[in-house]
Amino acid sequence: MANMNDYLSWRGDLTLGERPFNDVDALVLACLSYLDLRGLVPGEDATGVTGPSPTRPSPSTASPVSIREACEGFLARYGVEGTSAHVMSLATLDATFVRLLGESERFGPLLLHDYTDVIDEGRSLQFAAVQVDLPGGGVYVSYRGTDLSLVGWHEDFMLSFTVAQAQILAQGYLSRALGRSAKGAQVYVGGHSKGGNLATYAAATLPDGQASRLTRVYSFDGPGMARELLPRGAHDVLGERFVRIQPNFSVVGQIFDRGEEPRTYVQSGADGLGQHDPTSWMLSRDGFVVAESLAPNAAVLGQAMDLWLEGVDLGERAEFTDELFSILSAGGATTLEEVAGSPQGLQKVLSAARSASEGTKNVVGRLVEATVTQSAAAAREGAVGLVRSVVSRSRGH
Repeated sequence: MANMNDYLSWRGDLTLGERPFNDVDALVLACLSYLDLRGLVPGEDATGVTGPSPTRPSPSTASPVSIREACEGFLARYGVEGTSAHVMSLATLDATFVRLLGESERFGPLLLHDYTDVIDEGRSLQFAAVQVDLPGGGVYVSYRGTDLSLVGWHEDFMLSFTVAQAQILAQGYLSRALGRSAKGAQVYVGGHSKGGNLATYAAATLPDGQASRLTRVYSFDGPGMARELLPRGAHDVLGERFVRIQPNFSVVGQIFDRGEEPRTYVQSGADGLGQHDPTSWMLSRDGFVVAESLAPNAAVLGQAMDLWLEGVDLGERAEFTDELFSILSAGGATTLEEVAGSPQGLQKVLSAARSASEGTKNVVGRLVEATVTQSAAAAREGAVGLVRSVVSRSRGH
């Protein structure tokens, strides 16, 4: 299976002048923002430090640094063994990715600037973004996403039906980036998971005069947003300039999905919920390996989530989501893959689900079924049977 590291090896010697910017390049730069670049890339307020963001930070007065310099500094500071601890959220990005990215002629010379990394636990706020200068005066605005933990998935759900401080910061950050870019310059925006949601919200809520300047906006398996909060989505504003790319077993990307929006499904080397990880997405030398459609089991899970939230007001959705993730963590799991990791843990999850609403039980059942696709056949059959018995009882059978 070829992935982003292979792409960097295959295409790393070709500059963006030789082969124009494409969708895979957009994914690579979306993943760049997962790296902890504090102290390596000048910050938007010229400090580059983590902390509450000013309302209107000034552009950095420090000189931009190249991706090559940032990657070399990252590896020199943290080493191969320390890389995963400083890949914020998406720890599957490894030292090989950082090295190949920096060494490549395609990305290495590109300049980074206006890095922001805001953590405010008091407001449950995490927001990070960086800008990448492209040839010809263009820019790519990259928003950091979430990880594969239950906390990360919980945040993806909550972003879909609340206007969070991170989304407001994302819109302001993009507005300032446009204000600093030259008229007529190509401006790309992108992010994976939560980052895709931030890119979507920021683009959809810009004043029309600024939104018209966006070349393309990418959401890589990012959650959607409730129509009550965002009546005009990014596709309504941008049309074909809004690009959604999802694995064929997409779950996060189906949250508050707008079915009328076009998207591309890609094949993945992972199973089930693990496909949310973009390092598993399959690539060829010319682009993504495209899947025909959404996997049937993922579609069923999406329908279950739709029914779960149908007709429920925004306040109750937050309560339902808290209930769901409290149940999923009842067995001590910290990731969705761990939910069905042991019979004892799974039993605790299902026991916690018995007192939940029918809709919540159904979603728990579907999610747990999706997590056991990588288990041995016998264990998988036992786990799925147990889950289905709970879901079935919830329906009165």
